[in-house]
Amino acid sequence: MCGIYGIWHLDGKPVDLSAVQAATTILRHRGPDDEGYLLINTQSGKTVHCGGKDTNPQLGLPNIGQFFGEHFDFVLGFRRLAILDLSTAGHQPMASTDRRFWIIHNGEVYNYLELRAELTGYGFRFHTGTDTEVILAAYQKWGQDCLSHLNGMWAFAIWQVEARKLFLARDRFGIKPLYYVDGNSRFCFASEIKALVGPHGIPFQPNDEVVFDYLAMGVLPSPQMGTTFYSGVKGMPASHYLTVTNHGRTLQRYWDIQPSGESGNLEPTRVVEEFGALFTDVVRLRLRADVPIGTCLSGGLDSSSIVGVVNRMMQHEHGISAARPGKHQETFSAVYHADGTFNERQHIEVMAAHTGVHASFTFPTAERLLTDLERLIWHQDEPFPGVSIFAQWCVMHLASERGVTVLLDGQGADEILAGYRPFGVYLAEKIREGQFRQALLDAKDIRIATELSAWSMLCLSILSIMLQLPSKILIPLQRTFRQPLRIFAPLQRAFSVRKGETTQTCLNPSFVHAYKDRFYHRAIVLTDRSMSDFAYHAIFDSSLPYLLRYEDRNSMAFSIETRVPFLDYRLVDYTFGSAAPWRIHAGWTKWVLRKAMADVLPPAIAWRKDKVGFEMPEQDLLSKVGSVMRDRFTSESAVGKYLDANVVQSKLGLDVPFVDEARRRWRWVNLETWLRLGQYGGVS
Repeated sequence: MCGIYGIWHLDGKPVDLSAVQAATTILRHRGPDDEGYLLINTQSGKTVHCGGKDTNPQLGLPNIGQFFGEHFDFVLGFRRLAILDLSTAGHQPMASTDRRFWIIHNGEVYNYLELRAELTGYGFRFHTGTDTEVILAAYQKWGQDCLSHLNGMWAFAIWQVEARKLFLARDRFGIKPLYYVDGNSRFCFASEIKALVGPHGIPFQPNDEVVFDYLAMGVLPSPQMGTTFYSGVKGMPASHYLTVTNHGRTLQRYWDIQPSGESGNLEPTRVVEEFGALFTDVVRLRLRADVPIGTCLSGGLDSSSIVGVVNRMMQHEHGISAARPGKHQETFSAVYHADGTFNERQHIEVMAAHTGVHASFTFPTAERLLTDLERLIWHQDEPFPGVSIFAQWCVMHLASERGVTVLLDGQGADEILAGYRPFGVYLAEKIREGQFRQALLDAKDIRIATELSAWSMLCLSILSIMLQLPSKILIPLQRTFRQPLRIFAPLQRAFSVRKGETTQTCLNPSFVHAYKDRFYHRAIVLTDRSMSDFAYHAIFDSSLPYLLRYEDRNSMAFSIETRVPFLDYRLVDYTFGSAAPWRIHAGWTKWVLRKAMADVLPPAIAWRKDKVGFEMPEQDLLSKVGSVMRDRFTSESAVGKYLDANVVQSKLGLDVPFVDEARRRWRWVNLETWLRLGQYGGVS
């Protein structure tokens, strides 16, 4: 896991090397182990490979400072977090043997050993134990088609010396970040936006349309459109590559989900067996590392499945680095002293007792949130909708203190396996297909498994078909309903929001007037026609891209690499193929995973009914944070352009009555802090 940066002045003008060093140094938290630069004059062909203060002296590289003032129009910068081959052989930028190709790479390709063996058969010779060298050879062999051979997470850039062509690629699900600024005569890219914006890059300028969506509706910018909170900065979408030359840019999608397995409904026992074997293999691949590995454990099905499979491997296999010699597997969890649905400690302890793992706990508090607030927001780069990710921040800090460099996590399971309880979408699909009796039977099963009202769910499913309600409205309504007669008031409120008929007393009136049409713009969404449509939308457009961003920034803030087994593309393809009918079965979401883990997990975990998301006591936290932050809101501050300071101050002085209000107030606090950090250069 690393930080990458690059800049190309396509008009041939010299790059400011001091700015390059400053931008790369900003990414040091992503790679504290090494530092490297490649300086190229594309006109004369002069090439310099150099380092900085964190470069190992054994490499014998000159310092970049020696070349300040010299003419180079293309520069790569790199920060390394050593995971594979901890020697200096893993230094980047890395060149091919003939020095015709150079690469900088952030991420991990888990099948690098298999690819290395294949490429050796084609005559390639390898000199390191890294996956980066394998990627470079794969690109030499297959060009852009090398991406179809890679299994993992990545954001990398390859410079082709003779062709003067820059090739950038991001992994299938966007696990690793990649941003860029594209001007007429300059192209710049980096792992994080903070390396592109500021004195070393383009000026800090908020994207006001995105700010409006965030404040008024709690909506984040579209990952597939590449939109960000920053004017002038784009995010590369998942499953895409980008080529840059003097003649233009080409952004191309290289992969999409390809349902795998036999067509038709296979016997469930066979699907469960195949799913379990595949899941075991994807976890096995993600245990390849030359550093200690731990696991995040929330007490739910997803993380517990990973812990259970790793534990089973440790009992039967040698060389597993999920624990240091003589130790048990290490897990890390956020818990609380207070009782509530957000406190998962009892479930974590059940799993720890079942497997014998060494469970470590962290206790997020309002006081710590206030202490870490600016660092958290600075590392995240963009505003986020709630404080729940602070719990994850605390988990990463704890793992770092314990000396763990790699963490496995259950991110992605909810999206691919219907973990968000999309029963309205599920039943509506049955009804559209004419399976009325089956829909009724399924609704009864769901009621038994979840205690939700079967009648309400059926009514909602029919209404969703008649009114074409998207899942983003349907699912929150489903959670609300317990009695059928309570349907129409929430529907009325939902349509009021879609039409923009809402009072935004906290927003500056001139700001609302300028962007009021955004209500209509954001209301145009595609209705999920099937469970696969719903899952696909969650993976690429709604929840998952944001969750991956939070996790990447939280983990890299503490120089930790996180790996997400559920997002192995083979497993995703299988859940869209043979396992698709078994995402929801007998009223249970993630049914195929629950069955596959029957011999790994205790029943109390495998068949939990009360699991909630990664939550925190947000109302209590925000009440305390808001009372401290209220004095920062003035009409003279940058946030005054967007918010009525007097209204915000009065609200922040009050208790938070419900969760939605807590999250609305959090958006005010988050935006104000983000604007201030952007104006004054952030924190270190």
